[in-house]
Amino acid sequence: MSARDEFKRRHRNRSTLTGMVDLKPWLAVNGLTVRDFALGIDVPLRTAEGWVSRGVVPSPVNQDKLTEYVHTHCAHYWVIAVPDGPSSEGICQHCGHVREFKNSVEYTPMVTKARDTNGKNVEGKSGA
Repeated sequence: MSARDEFKRRHRNRSTLTGMVDLKPWLAVNGLTVRDFALGIDVPLRTAEGWVSRGVVPSPVNQDKLTEYVHTHCAHYWVIAVPDGPSSEGICQHCGHVREFKNSVEYTPMVTKARDTNGKNVEGKSGA
């Protein structure tokens, strides 16, 4: 089961406002009040209260602002899929943001020149 499928399974009942984010718990996890949230995305307080408390669906313009704000201010809690290839998909459990993670870092051994006791390069010798 992919990370995305697992996330969907665990959060079936969550709001679909911002890519499966329930704003009330998200604000609590991130230590924000509805007022802070409204000021952060530059909307009236009553508008933000509607989204958080009553599940009012934002306009497309506000939806974009809301999604960007949530993804940039979230204290991400990533669940990363099992490694399968050079990268794996990760999904934030708080905001639903999806990101690719590299599974490993390529190792390139560093080759240095051999030096004598005085710190000068020695011809024809490898330090590796």
